[in-house]
Amino acid sequence: MNKPKVLVAQLGARKHYQEPLLFQSWGILDRLYTDLYSGHSTIANLLRYPQIYSYLPNAFKKVLDRYEPGLKNAKIIHFPKFGYKYAQLLKKASPEQASQIFILGGQKFCQQILKHGLGDANTIYGFNSACLELFEYAKARGIRCILDQTLADYSLVHKLLLEEEQHWQGWSLTPFTVSSADLELMEREHQEQDLADGIICGSSFVRDSLITRGVDANKIDVVPLGRLKDEKLIQHQPFIQTPKQRGDGLRILFVGLVGLRKGIPYLLEALRQIKGEIPFTCKVVGPLEIKPERVTEYSDVCDFLGRIPRSQVKDLYSWADVFVLPSICEGSAMVTYEALGLGVPIITTYNSGSIVRDGIDGFILPIRQIGAIADKLLKIYATSNCCEAEAKTQEYLKLQMKKSEDDLWKIMKN
Repeated sequence: MNKPKVLVAQLGARKHYQEPLLFQSWGILDRLYTDLYSGHSTIANLLRYPQIYSYLPNAFKKVLDRYEPGLKNAKIIHFPKFGYKYAQLLKKASPEQASQIFILGGQKFCQQILKHGLGDANTIYGFNSACLELFEYAKARGIRCILDQTLADYSLVHKLLLEEEQHWQGWSLTPFTVSSADLELMEREHQEQDLADGIICGSSFVRDSLITRGVDANKIDVVPLGRLKDEKLIQHQPFIQTPKQRGDGLRILFVGLVGLRKGIPYLLEALRQIKGEIPFTCKVVGPLEIKPERVTEYSDVCDFLGRIPRSQVKDLYSWADVFVLPSICEGSAMVTYEALGLGVPIITTYNSGSIVRDGIDGFILPIRQIGAIADKLLKIYATSNCCEAEAKTQEYLKLQMKKSEDDLWKIMKN
């Protein structure tokens, strides 16, 4: 095809605007449509100065973080009124209502884009659940459509979550059920997948779920892009002593939604298994989706910190000896890229979609393996890190990101 001119339709700040940033750097971004973008005005930049930013309310910080310096000269069209209403609806929504809001939000987003027009774009780059009407319009006019599928197919997500609810009854604040809106959202994503000329997945786990659903494998590419917005985060912290030698116990960290999808019960049960065998401290960071009585029940082995500012999360990565994410279902979990960037060994699952190399950067385990998590925690306590090439982890991450960027460029120009 001729040089691509890409319209990115991005509802939210997914992966810190990584794709539009790359397209802009390659000179192929025609325009970026999004819901809310705080921009590069003098006032916005002034408010981002640390001396001012640190005193702002968290909600205001989140709005200011909706920008990317590298997009300063890009054509960006956003819909702040829609974005605000959409965010407020999701904030107040129950899990049963969320799917319906995703559907209506995706439809409204596409309608707003079509009103403003596609410019000179010959390629549409959209994200799952928020590009169906845009794809329908573009395909009728011979415009190429690329779908970024950020999560496993909903048919698999539903199956796994229902199994978790059955196994861990009495854990969820709002137990997951498959509603009519969930099925409608799944059908919406299936239509997007079928319309797409190409599909980009963050992991083989996502790709496999799409193939099982019936998507043509030839139009799927695995491109794990996990950009770290704050480059200061990528600082290798070599271990001088093992946790055992240091004498203050193993430091364990979990970051994410504290619920069944992220596999939190498996970590908590593993901590119960190692209690008394080694000294340890475990910190769990993220919004609670489990009942207060469960938090109380496991407070002897874990500190539940709730949602905390990103700056404090970065400090915790540096504090941790090991990062644990026993997730049941992901796309390609950003937190694993963040942990890798600091050289923190990771215990996770294949379903997390991470780029962790088993036995090098950490351990990749099957889902639902309490004993295996406990065993690996004991190993890391005694050896500090399973990796023989710990110092090369940061270099591996950089090389992997470069390869993914190269792969994306090849896909876009073909």
